Amino acid sequence: MFLNKHFILAFAVVSLFLSACDTRTIESETNEITYTLDRNEPSAMFWDYAASTSMLQTELSKLASQKTTDTQLLALADSSYLHHAQALRKLKRIAEKYKQVQLPDSLTGADKTIIADFTALEGEEFKTKYLDYLKSSQRSQIDRYQETLNETEDPALREWLQHMTTYLQNQLRYYAAADSVSEEE
Repeated sequence: MFLNKHFILAFAVVSLFLSACDTRTIESETNEITYTLDRNEPSAMFWDYAASTSMLQTELSKLASQKTTDTQLLALADSSYLHHAQALRKLKRIAEKYKQVQLPDSLTGADKTIIADFTALEGEEFKTKYLDYLKSSQRSQIDRYQETLNETEDPALREWLQHMTTYLQNQLRYYAAADSVSEEE
């Protein structure tokens, strides 16, 4: 009798465990399907980040064009503006095929604060902080875009990510070369 009670108890525990496993299996299958979709459709956070970053870069570029007479900085700002404006247009076209993706249409929160902070700067302080911001922002973008490049299978998005990563890496090399020339002078 004692053995039967343990057997029944053990059987009940195993049955509960198996039914829990069945639930997990169903959830796991669901998660796997979701993951597969996510591999083709990056998270909403990625889309927001990519669009916001390009919008912020275009706004900072316009601000730099207004605040400086330095020809190198003006050229950099113009180039950055054109590149990020074009990148944003391409990103919008790519995002159109994803039903759940809604890109932001204006800067919000922290991005507006960044613009306000840069608006308050003048002269050499603006130039130094702008270049420092570009360097740190572009490193972050490269990391984020590399992550998404490893996750997505969408050919158009992969091309966009590769193009952006290459552009940003080239910009960082340009800054490093400019810094070494400045140090030599």
